[in-house]
Amino acid sequence: MDEPDLERTAFTGPNATSEPDSYAEQARRRAETEREAVEWAVDELASMIADASVDLEPLLEYARRSRESMPDRHVRAYEAMAGTLDVDTAVYDVYAFAYSDLCDELADEPAADPSRGCTNVLVSPPRAAGDAPLVLKNRDIAGRGVRPKSVVEQPAIGDFHGFLTVDTCGTVMLYKGVNDRGLVAANTYIDANRDDLEPEDQLRNGTVVRRLLEECATVAAARSLLESLPARRLMAQTLFLADGTDAALLEVNPLAERLVVDDADAVTRTNHFVLSRSDETESSRRRRERATTLLEAETELDRGTLWRIARDHEHGPGDESICRHPEPDTDDYAVGQLTTASAAVFDGGSPTVEVVVGNPCETEPTQCAFGDELPMALRTGARWLERLR
Repeated sequence: MDEPDLERTAFTGPNATSEPDSYAEQARRRAETEREAVEWAVDELASMIADASVDLEPLLEYARRSRESMPDRHVRAYEAMAGTLDVDTAVYDVYAFAYSDLCDELADEPAADPSRGCTNVLVSPPRAAGDAPLVLKNRDIAGRGVRPKSVVEQPAIGDFHGFLTVDTCGTVMLYKGVNDRGLVAANTYIDANRDDLEPEDQLRNGTVVRRLLEECATVAAARSLLESLPARRLMAQTLFLADGTDAALLEVNPLAERLVVDDADAVTRTNHFVLSRSDETESSRRRRERATTLLEAETELDRGTLWRIARDHEHGPGDESICRHPEPDTDDYAVGQLTTASAAVFDGGSPTVEVVVGNPCETEPTQCAFGDELPMALRTGARWLERLR
């Protein structure tokens, strides 16, 4: 997993040349770091939008209104990135805040699975091999071919914790990560949202996950923050939380206006509720059943177990396997199908992560630690671009 031949740079800690002291400054640095990948993706999307004669106005309206639900610090970060990058501002706005809807517009047919993907696993002692919980997230998205991924590291700024993750270049929402105190948060999307809320009143999943990482140090604190938010304003998701000693899976159900906790020592979720009611697609059902079977096959579960689950091709490789690959008739950038864009394994209580960009079956994971010198190819999105090309 080590890559000594690659250029490495520290962005936080004593080996960093400098650390930003504001969200805007951090966002500008990130935009400069990820510039090539983001500008390529937005330019490519602009061409695709023109070729398909997509009307961006409804998507731009949703993007603008949904931003109003974000904390001011996240809005400042987005505006700083937008001001730094040389991109079409309208296309970038949709790329950052309405991408899945844009993929539906670009695809010959929208993705068959409306759940937006992902397979997650949480294991805790005594089932976990070590002393702390482990979390796996396979991140599945539509249009992965124009959605570059990078390792994102943000230092502590003011009273907010720093974090480390692998997520989409040039965006401010997070769907997994670990903070500088070792709190892990990762989600899967559930298609069970309220239709009586305006976009500015609905708290988006990527905002909630980022707030948990920035504002909380423990699972208990994260649960308290979640419980302080009106459940009806949340989007439906399962949340996987872990620290050095505690772990929990929460089904966040805005329709029922409640949070349901599953604290079993080995649990998995895809894109439907298990303890609550929601729609269940064939892909979601098959992926969860397969992950459950793999968990039940072993008494003691470690990182190797989680990576074997992440790479599993039962029912595929394709739309219904855990490691999701483009089907034969999928377009070049897979805008019409959900496929695995990245995978990550976290240790609760440790600000480290093992990451893979792309399908986890195709490459070995890279170990990343908060404050360490990390490969610049992962920070910039160059690793993703190399795999694409």
